[in-house]
Amino acid sequence: MNDVQQIEEAYSVNLYSKRGITLVRGKDSFVWDSNGKRYIDCTSGQGVAIVGHANKHVARAIQKQAKKLITCTGSFYNDQRAALMQKLVEISPPGLERVFLCNSGTESVEAALKFARLSSGRAHKK
Repeated sequence: MNDVQQIEEAYSVNLYSKRGITLVRGKDSFVWDSNGKRYIDCTSGQGVAIVGHANKHVARAIQKQAKKLITCTGSFYNDQRAALMQKLVEISPPGLERVFLCNSGTESVEAALKFARLSSGRAHKK
């Protein structure tokens, strides 16, 4: 077990079983371990890296935005969020005219249930 693995074992809650390798970098659909061995990334960071690791277009966009404003709560209006919402509505099927942006899969599922109840008029049964 290498130093990185020992540190993670010492401090992590360990909800996921480990594969025994230490990933140190990625490019496109590949990742490399600390020994230089290349692997095809079949998890894509559970979807976060679906466009590939070290994607130059994504990195450039993140850098550009981070130099201006790294985050903006929904309590304030924001130019970039407004542009994204407008684009999403433009490319969505007719009738889908509102956008709900959220922070996690859990939050999106919870919202979907609430929106379904609201739009159907059905109340939650206990």
